[in-house]
Amino acid sequence: MVYDLPVMGGKVKPHQVTALHLLCALAFTGTGAIITIYNYTFPEWGVALLVAGVALLGLTMFRNRWLTATKVNFYARIAELVLAMAMAILSLVQGWKFPMGIFGVLSAAVAFAIFWERAAGQALFIHVDEVGFRLPVTARKRFIPWNEVEEVVLRYGILSIECLENRLHQWDIADTNTNDEAFMAYCSTHVEANKGMRVEEW
Repeated sequence: MVYDLPVMGGKVKPHQVTALHLLCALAFTGTGAIITIYNYTFPEWGVALLVAGVALLGLTMFRNRWLTATKVNFYARIAELVLAMAMAILSLVQGWKFPMGIFGVLSAAVAFAIFWERAAGQALFIHVDEVGFRLPVTARKRFIPWNEVEEVVLRYGILSIECLENRLHQWDIADTNTNDEAFMAYCSTHVEANKGMRVEEW
């Protein structure tokens, strides 16, 4: 028998999306202000970056729900990536090592966010079968074999997996038709069957 338990919460947390918008806004605002005040060669770059940073900061603080909506967020990320890459290239040409590092890392972070946030609406599941527990991509440990499990409890929408060495994994489970008692009996059977396969530590 196989169980797929839906996990509450998405692959991407809203506060993570907001945090990167804020980081971009602060980087653009700070760098734009410095270029505008101290660089006389191309102050228009500084003004443009400063305006973009202040606008992004305002949207993040006062229109966050609109900004983090899936479609709007995607276009905002593209704009952030273009600005960050433009500043990274400008810094490279001018030989500005510190800004080059900052905007190089920021460009990579935004590019990864575009890829990661595209899957924001995908449901996450804990897959349970005769081999063990396959956990969602957001988990630190992706797989727990039965021989590492001491006890499994599913009560009030919370799945608790107690493992050897007092390790405890807990997940909020969304509404499901799974019978709690039948699921725990299934887990108990596999835990007992795999006790002999545990690795003894000396």
